[in-house]
Amino acid sequence: MLRRALDFRQAIDDFVAKTRDLSPYELSDADWAGIELVTKWLKAFRSATTQMSTTKRPMLSTAHAIFRGLQESIRDDLAELPDSAPVKLWSALTSAHRKLSDYYFKIDESPFYVWASSMLPFIVSLFG
Repeated sequence: MLRRALDFRQAIDDFVAKTRDLSPYELSDADWAGIELVTKWLKAFRSATTQMSTTKRPMLSTAHAIFRGLQESIRDDLAELPDSAPVKLWSALTSAHRKLSDYYFKIDESPFYVWASSMLPFIVSLFG
């Protein structure tokens, strides 16, 4: 729905400007920039969700790469966030980054990951 709002930004701004009752709800350029930013975040998480749900054979390495990609995306978004951004926004993005770090750590600590790593020489000898 946010993507559609961005597609019709000019029409929305024009309508709100012409309707007195809606003038308190007029969006500033900063508001529109915020909507664009949130749309970008939602797209990244949607992409990750789609990748994980369409995988025919779930693999730890795939989940690891997806989590890492999301974490890097959030890190970049935090770096681009203006100093004027609300503290709640900073906090939410930092929490999301931390949560992905927790998952990243859990994957590294998984006995399956260690087992698969120890099996690599055997697998290579079968196919190598």
